[in-house]
Amino acid sequence: MFTPTIYLPEVDSNEKNVSIDESKVHHLKNVLRIKDFESVNISNGVGELFQGRLVKDHVEINSQKKYSRKNEISIFVPYLREKNRFRFMIEKLVELNVYRLFIGKTENTQNTKFDIKKIHNWAISAVEQSGTPFFPKIEITDSIDYTLFNSCFDISGDMFDKEQANVKAFAIGPEGGWTNEELSNFQYKYKISDFSLRTDTAAISAVSLIM
Repeated sequence: MFTPTIYLPEVDSNEKNVSIDESKVHHLKNVLRIKDFESVNISNGVGELFQGRLVKDHVEINSQKKYSRKNEISIFVPYLREKNRFRFMIEKLVELNVYRLFIGKTENTQNTKFDIKKIHNWAISAVEQSGTPFFPKIEITDSIDYTLFNSCFDISGDMFDKEQANVKAFAIGPEGGWTNEELSNFQYKYKISDFSLRTDTAAISAVSLIM
């Protein structure tokens, strides 16, 4: 049975009665058709999921569960010009529970930029859709930190083998590809396929393989 989830990062384990704002009440009651006294989950984004029931404009908490991350994956992804594909990538990475999500530019990144608030809203939507208790740390950056991201995925790399590679932080290149100078900054280079993958496909596939 489907139980809707709302994201409220300020909620802690001591609360038993949680007020929710008008927009979330509207979404629950008028979009999802949730009635008073029906089940609702609350995710605080740091591993706790609270179960309760909706009563007017608040949720009465009756139980909670703590989760631990199986993998603390950090990923760098470039901006994508096509909004729908960019949003899809962000949402799927959130659903896959990446730990840190860096978004920025490479030499061949198309001249496109999205407001950080909009990206956060996409991530919140993914948390609430999937019911995950985790919200990633999202950072907008103008350059790649090669001390953190010493691995990348590129068609010129070695075929990725999870049993041999211990990768927790990696970068995904733009659709124009990495430059030779950028590639030289990575200590390890891997590929998922012998064929070129779109940035969003590569990002989602890489995280799925590493999990």
